[in-house]
Amino acid sequence: MNPEKNHRGISPDKEWKLKKSGFVSLRYRFIFITSLMLMLLLTLLALVLGILQTRTIQSRIEKQGLAIGENLAAISADYLITYNYVALEKLVNQAVNNPEIVYVIIHDKEGRVAGYSKRSDLQNKVLTDAVSLAAIAAKEPFVTVHAPDFGQRPVMDVAVPVYLPNSRDRWGTIRVCLSLELMYQQIRQTLWSIFILGSVALVIGIMISNWAAQRVTRPLETLVKASIEAAQGNLQQTISIHTRDEVEILASNFSFMIKEILAQKQQLENQLKEIKRLQQYAEKILATMSDGLLAVDVDGMVAAINPAARAILDIPPGQSVKGCHVLTLFNKESLFTDYLRKSLADPSGRNQQEIHLQRNEEPQILLTGTGILESDQNKPSQIIFNLNDITALKKLEAKIRQTQRLADLGTLAAGMAHEIRNPLSAIKTYVALLPGKIDKAGFLEKFQRTVPREINRLNTLIEELLELSRPPKYNFKPIDIRELLGHSIELLEADFKTRGIDCQWDIPSELPTIMADTDQLEKAFINLMRNGAQAMPEGGKIALHVRCRENMVIIDFKDTGHGFSSDLAQSIFTPFFTTKAKGTGLGLAITHKVISEHGGQIEATSRENYGSCFSIRLPARHA
Repeated sequence: MNPEKNHRGISPDKEWKLKKSGFVSLRYRFIFITSLMLMLLLTLLALVLGILQTRTIQSRIEKQGLAIGENLAAISADYLITYNYVALEKLVNQAVNNPEIVYVIIHDKEGRVAGYSKRSDLQNKVLTDAVSLAAIAAKEPFVTVHAPDFGQRPVMDVAVPVYLPNSRDRWGTIRVCLSLELMYQQIRQTLWSIFILGSVALVIGIMISNWAAQRVTRPLETLVKASIEAAQGNLQQTISIHTRDEVEILASNFSFMIKEILAQKQQLENQLKEIKRLQQYAEKILATMSDGLLAVDVDGMVAAINPAARAILDIPPGQSVKGCHVLTLFNKESLFTDYLRKSLADPSGRNQQEIHLQRNEEPQILLTGTGILESDQNKPSQIIFNLNDITALKKLEAKIRQTQRLADLGTLAAGMAHEIRNPLSAIKTYVALLPGKIDKAGFLEKFQRTVPREINRLNTLIEELLELSRPPKYNFKPIDIRELLGHSIELLEADFKTRGIDCQWDIPSELPTIMADTDQLEKAFINLMRNGAQAMPEGGKIALHVRCRENMVIIDFKDTGHGFSSDLAQSIFTPFFTTKAKGTGLGLAITHKVISEHGGQIEATSRENYGSCFSIRLPARHA
């Protein structure tokens, strides 16, 4: 990736300009916030002072109105008792000479106007407005603030009831209306003073906040420019800021971070080069390795496949398989597709397993194994199949075994000479005596009994030799080892009873299947049990024990016969080697061949007079 561009392909400088349309400098933000705070503070101060001043002036005017009202009540008491309306009219007109008094009204005992300053026409009238009715009804001094007419400034109306001394009989009401204009004038003057002083303070505050903001933002602007250059790839820069505060610490840490980023960048570049080299190395290995490798995810989608796997699975080189489901790559069901399906259903690591297939009418043998690739959460993410076509190797092994058998013919020749010489000598003797003794009584009967027997003996020997030496033609298929052993025991059950042999077996109900030729493997089992029976002429016990260990099915054939020494165990499977008085010594050699052709092993252990044990190990077929 170009270091001068981000993941969207836009250089940091250009991206900075794009963002700058909505950018507001920190200095202006600081000045704006400071000015706003000063304005809010001044507004709050004006409101508080206005409210306090209004309450103070209203309280003073109210006291003044009550004093005037009480004075007028004391003077007008005698006039109200005598209904001297002329004197009351004169009294109210004299009271309004004070410029702060708007009007004075005296109501008599019945609530009629006894005197109204400058309004003699309202004398003896009853005022029905709400303020008048409330004042007439008040039994204690009553103060109300109201606007005389809509749009006019409010005035204060003070009502004082008139009582005679030592009496609670009300003879009238004195109403004094005071102007609040002076109060509003003083409030305006106060607000203008606050406004002027506040403006001066606001200007001074803006200047101070501007100075303070510049002191903070200048080094920050230096850091911003340095960060932009760093984003553009310029990591070779030195930042020098000396403010003796947090900004200096920030700049120092930023410089250290730039150096660390530069070191990390260099390290990452080196690691990237190494990763690319290792990736190329791995790709070369996968491309040139003879083993096939197939990687699929847990959903069965192909993640990777190398050329060897394509060749083994007969997938054309040009066919794109990545992202395809692995089971769709094969047109028909086979043991391999069954193996793939079971591996996907249970993605646990599986050991190596041989899979026999048919490809273009020719047998194909695959040696398969799987591994699990785990994710960061320790969960299976991919299944790795290792494929190895061992068809040629199996054929080579068969040829080697065949060659080995041919090489052993020299050894066999000596045994064959010994085995064939005796029957041939008997036949030769009887043929030589035939002309002279053919008419002798009993000779022809003895001839007919001995010669065919020796010929059959030769024929049996030749058949066993042919079976041992001919190339195997086995038909492998999955079989149940428990069923096969049970059938073998049934075939020999009558013979065991005749010989007085007790056959016992321990075969688990749950055993894996194996790939085998049923007839050949059954013949090997029968041969081992029959040899054990022959080693117990006076009866005994044969025990079969089956177990599964490390993906191998192990079958032990134990007898209580005469046994043999440990020195003979190395030669027990050699053709023509036998410990029996009668026998060709080919039975165990043929058994060894059958087990070997099944990919298994056979071992013999024995102690003289304590019996023998033949142990067979056969590879299990994975479920």
